[in-house]
Amino acid sequence: MAVTVSFFDDTSVPEFREYRKLKHEVFVLEQGWQLPVDADGQHVEPDPFDPHSMFVIGRVDGSAIGIARATMIDEAFPHADFFVGLMRRPEIKGVRAAVATVNAVAVLPAFRGRPMRVLGSARTMTTAKALMVELIRRLEREGTEIVLLTTSPGIAAVFFDHLGFYVLGPTFKSAGRTLINMGLGIHDSHRFNEIGSPLALEAFTNGSTEAEDRCIGYFREQASAVLGAKSMEEFCSKQLASLPYSAGATWELSQGNGAPDAP
Repeated sequence: MAVTVSFFDDTSVPEFREYRKLKHEVFVLEQGWQLPVDADGQHVEPDPFDPHSMFVIGRVDGSAIGIARATMIDEAFPHADFFVGLMRRPEIKGVRAAVATVNAVAVLPAFRGRPMRVLGSARTMTTAKALMVELIRRLEREGTEIVLLTTSPGIAAVFFDHLGFYVLGPTFKSAGRTLINMGLGIHDSHRFNEIGSPLALEAFTNGSTEAEDRCIGYFREQASAVLGAKSMEEFCSKQLASLPYSAGATWELSQGNGAPDAP
């Protein structure tokens, strides 16, 4: 079984409609997020960030099974209120024009954690990894240096940690959910090689700038302060154990790679 990965924008009618349907299935029906839904009850409504974003979609046998969205924060900034403190940091200010945020990363349950052959590549990886690797590759070609995202402190956070993202601070609450911010330096080859990230195999077009290196250094300090000697798995297990029972917490403990981030 092979997954194909392709890009589109909000003017690509069939693909954008598939994206909104899959987002509805994962975030609204499965995760219980309160998102505006079209009259047909099967698609989330477009949001103000869509015209400023690029989208990636994974398909198997023509059917959409995974999605993600990336937005340059100087054009639009989904969940900007989650990053107010971070954006005041001089390290982030130094790279602001080269910062993207990624969200709506989601894979249908039947395809989570399954190694897949990526069409057009000799590599095999999960659909979620394939989506993220292709998205980061595309962002790098367009001059992006830093990627930010918000996710839950469970298997999704572990997934992003294994790609090379750093946890950027303690967990916080929003709309009754426990979330955590994470950040990645696209040219952080030392970390990618150290942890065996699939990004270690990427021959990126550009090298890191001094500003990106300073930002990566700050990310490392923040991750060390939050995690201490714990692994991300240990940190997340402790976080989930402290939460009251919920369907969301159970889902986090039971699913494989490809858990959704914040929509």
